Amino acid sequence: MRCSFALTFLVAVAPTTLFAAPTPMEKRAPGSEVCDISKAVVPQAPTPLPAPTGTLAYVAIGRGTQNYTCAATPNSSEGSPKAIGAMATLYNATCTAVQAPMVLNDTPAIALKTPPTIGVPVEKESTDGPVSGHHYFNAAGSPVFETEYGWVQAKGFANSTAPATADKGKNGLGSVAWLKLLGTAGDWKEVYRVDTAGGVAPKTCANIEGTFEVEYAAVYWFYA
Repeated sequence: MRCSFALTFLVAVAPTTLFAAPTPMEKRAPGSEVCDISKAVVPQAPTPLPAPTGTLAYVAIGRGTQNYTCAATPNSSEGSPKAIGAMATLYNATCTAVQAPMVLNDTPAIALKTPPTIGVPVEKESTDGPVSGHHYFNAAGSPVFETEYGWVQAKGFANSTAPATADKGKNGLGSVAWLKLLGTAGDWKEVYRVDTAGGVAPKTCANIEGTFEVEYAAVYWFYA
């Protein structure tokens, strides 16, 4: 089994039951580790995002890159980078969200100090936090999340500036906004991006040509 930052860090500070599959207690199978996720609460944004209307289904730590381009204004101190999507590996953290929420809140900042593992295969039916899915933008520019528990294509709905205390990332420029997305296709109706770390691009395209990436991490909450 491939070791990940989620496995390495969280196993060190929490029992293995924190990484159980997101299965209701009444559906516990003999010998399997499960958790009751009905009590998990998505963190409140500095400027509150609209509350979820659905039922929590899955929580994941995302580690990857926010992607930008300066193709239209290369090497320009007048032009600004344009956001063109993101790519991230998703690690199951559903049970951590209810059993150790403070640990989960701090994980993106720690994750940002480890190398990203974009493209690592999903490990089916895992209960200890290895790779459980991937996040990317499709050809139409829509955010997509594909996981072992379901998938969703989404669109933006609301955003909130990250807290001033959020990890500013490897470039020191700050953390990307917290978001609420609405599902347009797939299994889930709502997606929240919270506890962000890094991901912010420079304000101008000075000394930058073409596309570039800024590493980030975040926690994603999915509601059905």
